[in-house]
Amino acid sequence: MNLCTILFIVGLLGAILGIKKPWLGGTSGLIIAPLLFYFAVSSRIIPLVIVTLFCFLFAYATGLISATILSGLKGKGHKAGTTYVSGFGVHHPGGIILSNGERKDLRYKNIRREVVISY
Repeated sequence: MNLCTILFIVGLLGAILGIKKPWLGGTSGLIIAPLLFYFAVSSRIIPLVIVTLFCFLFAYATGLISATILSGLKGKGHKAGTTYVSGFGVHHPGGIILSNGERKDLRYKNIRREVVISY
């Protein structure tokens, strides 16, 4: 196992764990990188510290990038923009396309619900 393999593993874990919280991806890089480097490459302390810091920053950056891509870019007023992967939010239908009849039924149910609530 060489340094490129360690960077690939750390970047992949940082991207996966950093989807919701990028600091979690950085923490995974901070934990896994020195272990892999110590047992696979070298046990000297100076390169170990340098590789650990670099892998932390790399894992944090990949986590931040994956979180940004999957949640949409922040626009004016800190509102989320268009998401590249849909279906992960509260008001996202998840790619379900309704027919005209289903849309009318849904509209009727919402109107009926508003009438029932108002009484």
